[in-house]
Amino acid sequence: MSKAVVLFSGGQDSTTCLYWARQYFDKVYAVSVDYGQRHRIELEAAREIVRMAGVGQVVLALPALAQLADSDLVREKVTFVTVGGRPDHAMPEGLPSSFVPGRNAMMLALAAAFAVKVGVRDIVTGVCQTDYSGYPDCRREFVDALELAITLAMPSSAGPLRILTPLMYLTKAETVRLAYRLGDQCWRALALTVTCYNGQRPGCGACPACVLRARGFAEASLSDPAE
Repeated sequence: MSKAVVLFSGGQDSTTCLYWARQYFDKVYAVSVDYGQRHRIELEAAREIVRMAGVGQVVLALPALAQLADSDLVREKVTFVTVGGRPDHAMPEGLPSSFVPGRNAMMLALAAAFAVKVGVRDIVTGVCQTDYSGYPDCRREFVDALELAITLAMPSSAGPLRILTPLMYLTKAETVRLAYRLGDQCWRALALTVTCYNGQRPGCGACPACVLRARGFAEASLSDPAE
């Protein structure tokens, strides 16, 4: 039996990845992380979607991330800055203020530890470097480096571990079309997803995440089922 672990936030991209994994693997586990994100609705959405998908879920606590990060995603009552929110010499325009340093590295390490526990070698995540928000931990080189690192960190009998990134080279419109091709269940699940940085469902329509999502559906010539 083929098995996979999906790092699952309850957002548009991870939901698409969840249903993608259901298509290609016999058994799928969803790993969600409570890291002190300012909007608990994300975790509520994740629970609703995994129930709809018929997938088992584990929610892991990572409170240290909120203690360490100064990202707007873990701070109350702030205005998100698309660029320039965090100075970075590798990006002259700066990083978005929503970037959480170390988040993907820590979450994928947790997902890998869970995968080893349940005898799984494939870990699926929705990171994308083609149409992303400027986050350095969404790049292919990061994923490749972490894949090697977590394999070396685990018992040899557990590996090699693979981090699968079905959205890595897709635009947001292509991700929307992929979700549509995955069938009615995936499309209905998108109505429950939370993308909005302000924690609204449907989204506020104004934050960077909502703007990117709306552009994706518009360019795909499809209506967002969440609206």
